[in-house]
Amino acid sequence: MERATNGLPSEARNRYHDELVAEMHDLGRVAAWRYAVGVAASASSMHAALTDGGPQPEPAPHRVLGCRTNTHHVWKTTHTPDGELYRACARCGKEYVSTGNAWFLGSA
Repeated sequence: MERATNGLPSEARNRYHDELVAEMHDLGRVAAWRYAVGVAASASSMHAALTDGGPQPEPAPHRVLGCRTNTHHVWKTTHTPDGELYRACARCGKEYVSTGNAWFLGSA
């Protein structure tokens, strides 16, 4: 029941949790299991009904492994609104910072 009510607004979460647990109180083991599976299956529609389909938080953007581990970026030159040029990764947006190692950049 905790998972079924986890995404609900805080003001409704405790009330619905208590109601669902109370309904299972007098049920046998198999009937309680069936009831719990039914509640879990309808949790998304219960959540949608209680939140009025309002704005949902955006999922975190998926970052490529090379960007996450900071081992491979796809650098591109772009510009700021005032025309200043800079380099940033085309996939994750990380700005390029020169380390001063000219040999590493291929010019030595």
